[in-house]
Order: sequence, then structure tokens, then C-alpha cells
Amino acid sequence: MISLCNIQNREIVVFGTGLNAAKCTYYLKNKGISVKHYLNNYKSIDSFMGRSVYDLKEHIYKDIYVLVAVGDISAYITISNQLQSLGMQEFSDYLYYGWLNKSIVLLHGNCHMVIIKNYLESSKKFGEQYAIYPNPTICENKKRKIDNVVLRNCDVWIHEDIQRNNGYGYYLSDEFLRETISKNPQVREIIVPHLFGLGKAFFPQSDINKRNPAISNGKDHNGMFPHADTVIDRCIECEMSVNDIVLFCKSGNALNRDDIIKNFEFYMGRIKEREQAWDIKIYDFILLNYKKAKLFYDIGHPSNIILEKISHEILQKLGIYENELFSDETLDYHESPVYPEVSKYLNLEWKEDYIRESLFAKKMGDKMDFEGYIKEYLMWCYDRGE
Repeated sequence: MISLCNIQNREIVVFGTGLNAAKCTYYLKNKGISVKHYLNNYKSIDSFMGRSVYDLKEHIYKDIYVLVAVGDISAYITISNQLQSLGMQEFSDYLYYGWLNKSIVLLHGNCHMVIIKNYLESSKKFGEQYAIYPNPTICENKKRKIDNVVLRNCDVWIHEDIQRNNGYGYYLSDEFLRETISKNPQVREIIVPHLFGLGKAFFPQSDINKRNPAISNGKDHNGMFPHADTVIDRCIECEMSVNDIVLFCKSGNALNRDDIIKNFEFYMGRIKEREQAWDIKIYDFILLNYKKAKLFYDIGHPSNIILEKISHEILQKLGIYENELFSDETLDYHESPVYPEVSKYLNLEWKEDYIRESLFAKKMGDKMDFEGYIKEYLMWCYDRGE
């Protein structure tokens, strides 16, 4: 935590000349701290709130502490890189102004963390005490590491159990990160469920899809259907027509009862086994609720029901109790349907008319029901139309 006490012996400079800079100045004034001057990129004014404004490139940086007062955290990241290029170090020489007097939370894991972050930040009580550092998800971390200065300054480390042989590099593993973080005896560690791949309990038809080209000019390698549908693939091997494939998939006889139950028990067993390493348990919650609602969008992505539960558990470990949390994002980008026989033999009480309903969900039609899913899969993976 960087408190005002840590920086009050330095001359304070605010980066920005907008509303957030005014808020920052007002906050400091009420704490008896005066702002020396302001900084901006490509300045168009000479003064702000009675003090001089300097262009970032024309100012000499010595014995000052910069509070970056911008509203967009992505803008802060850009400015942070600029300040580092001038020899300044995050936390020691500059900070995002909204993090003052707050414990820094480092979220580390896959895309599940995006939703958990939303839920945590929807808690007013959490926001009063904690600030989440803008750490990219493990799959989007281009540097394949987390800077040591971040690891040394985080107060709460919330992460999935990332193995040393993970696909994104040893420097993002628990084993490596713990070496640096453990040097800060005050840091609190919370290990959350790592459920990627374990949702297959409800999707025995899903596998790796080798017939799934990238989209967005090759940048998005997940394509439209990263999960192969082995039922549809077998139908293609049998040279069935599109209409016959639709009828077969919807028949309730495409998957074997014993295989469905065996698959469910295997992956639920994996969850129970793996949660021994987690501070937050989820097996009992899944077992209690899987018949009532869809808990996984596909084999890799739990629904918000699970992620909200995990978020509540995180907050409770931090001594915060909230009745309602909120996230307007979901992980249904590549949502898979639950086959009718899976629903039957697992005694699921819920039904789904449509899948991939969010703004960012990948579908080619306006709506995707089970039949639409089958037809889009056939077109995308096999160039098969009616």
C-alpha cells in the first residue's frame, strides 16, 4: 500500500488536466498537501487550477512524485510506460491516484479473472479498501512475466494454481511468482478454483477442433468453434445430410448413457481432487446446483453463477460481506449446447432455448439455438450448407 505518509516528503505533481486531476487536487488539498504543477501529453494550456502545466517531454524529473489522474486505466498504462522510459519506477516514483491508501490486489489467472474482477469491483466496500492492479490474463500476457516491482508491491495475491509446466511459461507459474512475492511477508495469498477444461463433465461431445480457422485477420486463433463436436464429426464421416445430422443430434440418442455418466463422474472427481490445493472450494456448490442451472458455458468456461460464488468467497475472506455483486460480461463466446440425452441422464431440471447470447458471443446468425449451432458448425468446419 502506498499511503500519503509514504510520499508527503516529496513534491507532488499531477499528470492530467481533466476532471480526475481536479478530483485528485481536491483530495490532496483536504489532506493538507499542495500540488506543485501538472503534466500533460501535447499540452494546449499553460495553467490548470492556478498552477503551471508542462509537457511530459519538456520537464525534468527529480525529487517529485507523480500521481497519474486519468479516468481510463488503459491510459494509465500508456503513461506508465512513458514515465518508465524517463527512468521513473512505478510505486516508488509514480502511482495511479485512485490507488492511494488502498491495498493493491493482484489477480493472476486465465479469462475467468476478468469476470471475477468485475464482481469484486462492483462491491463498494471492496473499492473503499482495495484496488486491482491492471495485470493481463495469463493468455494475454505478451511479456510472459509480471514485473518484479508489481510483485513486491501487491498486498493481496489472488490466483489460480498455475503449474510450472503451463503453456505460457515458467515465469507465470505459482512456483516462480511465489519466490518474489514471499519476500513481502505482509502479502495475503488466496488460491481460487482453476476450472478450465473441467466443464467437460457436461459436454462429453467436446474435443479439440482441428478444423477451426482463425478470425480477425488471423489474430483470434480461437475462431468460431475451438471445441470439436465429435457427434457431428462422426455424422460427417458417415456422409449424412445436413438435415439428417440435425435430426440425429436432436434425437436424444447420439450419446451413450453409460459414457455420459462415466464422463460426469470423472470430471467431477477431478474437481474434487484439485480443490484440495484451493483456498476456495467449489465442488459442493457445483454438486448442489448443477441440476438447477447451467454452470458451464463450455468445457473451459464456467458461467457467472460459479464465478459470482467464487467472488463472494473471496470477499468473505477479506472480511467483506455483500448481498449482490454484478458483472455485465460473460464467458459465453464459444458456448456449447448440452445434448438432450446429457440433460436426461444427469437429471438436469433447466432448459436452454438459445446459447451464445451475449454481445461478444461468436455466432453467425441473429440467434443460436441447438439447430442453429449444428448448422453453423457444419458450415464453419466443413463448408456444408443445406
